[in-house]
Amino acid sequence: MLKQFLLLMHKQLIYLLLILAVYGCNTNEKYSAVTTPTEASTFVGSISCKECHQQEYDSWEGSHHDQAMKFAGEHAILGDFDNAIFTHKNVKSTFFKKDGDYYVNTEGSDGTYRDYKIIYTFGVTPLQQYIVKLENGKFHCLITAWDSVENKWYHLQPDLDIANEEWMHWTGGSMNWNNMCADCHSTNVHKNYESETDTYTTSFSEINVSCEACHGPSSSHVEFYEKELTGTPPKMHMGTGLSSEDLVQQCARCHSRRSQFTDYYNYEGHFLDHYNPQLLTDPTYFVDGQIRDEDYVYASFMQSKMYSEGISCRDCHDVHSMELKIQGNNLCLTCHVPSYNTPEHHYHEVNTEASQCINCHMTGRIYMGNDFRRDHSFRNPRPDQTEKYGTPNACNSCHTDKSAKWAADFIREKYGEERADHFSDHLLEGFHNNKEGYETLFSNTNYPEIARATAINQYMTHQVTREDVNKLLKYLKDSSALVRNETVKALETTRSPEFSSNIAPLLNDSIRLVRISAARYFNLLGIDRLEDVAYKNATKEYLKDLNYNLDFASGNHQKAIYYQSKNNTEDAIKHYERAIEIDNYFNMSRMNLALIYYQIGRVKESEALYLKVVEQEPEFSSSYYMLGLLYNETGDTDKSMEYLELAAKKEPRNSSVFYNYALMLQKAGDNKKSLEIINSGLEFFPNTERLLYVKLLGELNLEQNSKAKATCLELLKIAPDNTDYANILKSLEQ
Repeated sequence: MLKQFLLLMHKQLIYLLLILAVYGCNTNEKYSAVTTPTEASTFVGSISCKECHQQEYDSWEGSHHDQAMKFAGEHAILGDFDNAIFTHKNVKSTFFKKDGDYYVNTEGSDGTYRDYKIIYTFGVTPLQQYIVKLENGKFHCLITAWDSVENKWYHLQPDLDIANEEWMHWTGGSMNWNNMCADCHSTNVHKNYESETDTYTTSFSEINVSCEACHGPSSSHVEFYEKELTGTPPKMHMGTGLSSEDLVQQCARCHSRRSQFTDYYNYEGHFLDHYNPQLLTDPTYFVDGQIRDEDYVYASFMQSKMYSEGISCRDCHDVHSMELKIQGNNLCLTCHVPSYNTPEHHYHEVNTEASQCINCHMTGRIYMGNDFRRDHSFRNPRPDQTEKYGTPNACNSCHTDKSAKWAADFIREKYGEERADHFSDHLLEGFHNNKEGYETLFSNTNYPEIARATAINQYMTHQVTREDVNKLLKYLKDSSALVRNETVKALETTRSPEFSSNIAPLLNDSIRLVRISAARYFNLLGIDRLEDVAYKNATKEYLKDLNYNLDFASGNHQKAIYYQSKNNTEDAIKHYERAIEIDNYFNMSRMNLALIYYQIGRVKESEALYLKVVEQEPEFSSSYYMLGLLYNETGDTDKSMEYLELAAKKEPRNSSVFYNYALMLQKAGDNKKSLEIINSGLEFFPNTERLLYVKLLGELNLEQNSKAKATCLELLKIAPDNTDYANILKSLEQ
């Protein structure tokens, strides 16, 4: 369907003539206006908007939305295809023209060179990418792109050594247009992936981000005015009366780092009825919420005071051209007082780059090699946080020869000792081993909802008590869908069915994302609610989510977990294996598959998988730990202790590593080293009962009675009703 679309045969001759007129004027453009049925209206193409909305059309034409994707041709292609050669890490790409078409000769997935025809252009500035067609309906972006500012070819991942079979290779999943790009770069996209055959039949109505990409299918709207009907005209999507909050949520569909869980976007419901946004977690964001990886604005803007005050995208950007409404500081001064634009506020020379508001309050990062994008959280510079936590700050991004202390001292001198309360203070406190920081954040509804949801997500990475978990229950009724959703997911991590009565109402939540998480809780914990209609409906949505994402390694991983919860080992294995096939470095699936193999007696295959993880991620502790347990179970004590010792030195730290290793050392009679290991573990996991208990055993074995007494007292503080601890203490006091 992507080769060429049929022209729309509109009911009225005038629209057919308009379409033909456009083709006659620009024969190189292959736009089509294919109708795709929806609930109430159909897609008729942006040309049908032009007659009545000439000004908006002219503003949109030539914009980044208009040029988001084009059919390859001389009017669209910017790159040098005059037998240009670009070589990167011994891979040579030759760009050339043949019979009026554009080609690249480069290395494919099997390591051999061949010619690939350029089918589409992708973007325009500061870079333009090129898309070729592979087998099974797959379209892939080349990893060599055209720098349309400096007019040169360059590599998007210059620092990586990428093997042909890797997910990051241009023929791998990371550069697949069907699932990584299409939904945001074209109009009315249907991915249409068939997992059994690994085949796509992806379709779209218009190749670029056209009028209907934002405003939805418009046939009813066109017909109303064409026939001069009376009454209320059909409502269009993203109309002028949209609230600021709703506008941001609608723009978020494409301007966010997110995953999709519906078959296609049908212009109904909330952003969270179709997409699951990335939270402010490391490494996608810095741990204070500043942008780090490619984040696409939404989650940053959601953090800002501007968003909370009712500002939206349209207040700064023209919604059709996407350009800023006003250049420079004058844009900021449409809302802020003039005194902010003086040296008395910014302490820089007037009319310099340093005096620009955006350079202090919208720092940025370069993505895709040359694309500088700004952080839309609009935060004040906080070099004091850099001093304490190592996070970046605006001052030192320019004053690279100065220390964070210098910058922090300057801020304190000029703006006072106290910094305004900001959610990032609590996010940072929570990340650095004090979960109370997270609690302060998620309990305060004045903080941004995406930050509160992040705090709940990260809260459960700490050691939590039953009392800690119970504190979360009230957030199942929070006004924020993001907060409700993360609360359900947090409770799921406890693996406890006791919260089922609390979560059950969310099976009927107004937001699909929350319903899916609630269904996941009941399915993965094996809680039977087969007579509950809400459960059945939410489970259908959950399964649709799982099936939609089977072209991702992560999607197959989640489907495998689902099958494990249903005791369907065969299908779980199939999907873990498929995940690894899609991405050879997707070691979450490799770890889970290794455990299944061990459980069903395929010990050698299990060992091989764990060793592969060790090879690929030598600093990842969990593979060493699992090998230590495997070798212990198979009777190889020396290897078991070797791998447990290695696990204790690597990240992420795991209290079970120290516990098991120390017990094995005691069994081998090495109580002294056992205590060394336990004390090391207690540095990472203080006041952990089972670690203290093993410590007590080691001290008793070495007859260190005074130390054993002190340890016993610590244990009784944790478990005052434990009679074993009381009896041991009594014997030590005699």
